[in-house]
Amino acid sequence: MDDARYQELLDKYLKGDCTEEERALLDQWYLSLDSEVKLPANEEEQKRLLAQNWQKLSARTTQHTPVRQHWLRTYWAAAAAVVVLLGVGWYFVNLNMIGPAQHDQFVEAKASSIEHTNTSTVPERYVLSDQSVVTLQPGSTIQHPAVFAARKREVRLIGEAFFDIRKNPNKPFFVYSHDLITKVLGTSFRIKAYPTDRNVTVAVRTGRVSVYSPKLVSKSKSDPETIGVVLTPNQQVTYLDQEQRLVKSLVDKPVILTPEPDRMSFTFQNAPVSQIMSAIEQAYGIDVVYDEEVMANCFITTSLDQETMYDKLTIVCKLLGATYKVIDAQVVISGPGC
Repeated sequence: MDDARYQELLDKYLKGDCTEEERALLDQWYLSLDSEVKLPANEEEQKRLLAQNWQKLSARTTQHTPVRQHWLRTYWAAAAAVVVLLGVGWYFVNLNMIGPAQHDQFVEAKASSIEHTNTSTVPERYVLSDQSVVTLQPGSTIQHPAVFAARKREVRLIGEAFFDIRKNPNKPFFVYSHDLITKVLGTSFRIKAYPTDRNVTVAVRTGRVSVYSPKLVSKSKSDPETIGVVLTPNQQVTYLDQEQRLVKSLVDKPVILTPEPDRMSFTFQNAPVSQIMSAIEQAYGIDVVYDEEVMANCFITTSLDQETMYDKLTIVCKLLGATYKVIDAQVVISGPGC
């Protein structure tokens, strides 16, 4: 194929008018460049042809549209970019400068990656390609591929967002925020990772997530996930960047996890403490630790249906003359008994 025919087909390709046969012809011509096509010998002619096509190629590759899977077609734009960066006059001559692996990374990073920022003043609902939903807080940014890879789904968050992830056991979902990695199969959770605060907080509403940081095992060969933490609903973890450690706790406002039709009453009439503690554990999915033997003779009459979890605990402890602390996402109650 001579240069005039190439220019004609390339122009049709850039306009989106190429037939599949013409695309195949371009691909075949591209593969045979070094053996069958006589490239312009004059350097000025080479630069002229490059300049003629570069503006259109550049404009096409910066659009936020899915990248064609045929690597030969995306390679034309990638090669042109390499020429501009390195100052080479004729980009087809230097295609061997980029290997297949580097090309794939280049195309994925530059062409198929999407970055979205919520520029409004209210939370924004953002849907990913797998139908997972991300609610971005104002000023927050999410980065992700246009289409997720075959074995895992990966996104990067700057700021704060609530994730409602579509369940897929064969393709775990990863969120990268500062130095923290959150791994889930299908659940809903919130992450706070603002650029002005190196500490990152992950709070779970439903399901389970694994949270870990590669920094915690940077000097060993351990799997970072094995020294991370597993979070269940109403639990959260904060990664303290300066101390490089994970602190597990309960969320600020725990919610009742049982469906409304199945919820038990929190009105008690001369009920043993064990019954009340069991009700709190089941409703909020938490562990309440106390000395059952010391409090075996304690009975309470009260109504706690309208109170939050922390208010329930405060009222019960006042009636018992006890106190409570939240330690490692558990409620620990201490008191003299009855």
